[in-house]
Amino acid sequence: MAVRNLDDSNRVFAVEVDMENCTPEEIAKDAALQIGALFDRLIKEQPEKDDQNIV
Repeated sequence: MAVRNLDDSNRVFAVEVDMENCTPEEIAKDAALQIGALFDRLIKEQPEKDDQNIV
C-alpha cells in the first residue's frame, strides 16, 4: 500500500500490511492504524522542521 504525501512533493510512503491468514476487514484495520501512526509521526516532525527553517 502506498500513501502519497499531501503536499505537492513526489514522496510516496510505503506501509507494510501483513495479509497472511487475515480477513479483508483485519487488513483494512491494520492498514488504517499504520497510516494513522504514519501521519501522527509526520505531524509531530513538522513543527521541528518549521523551527529549523526559521532564520
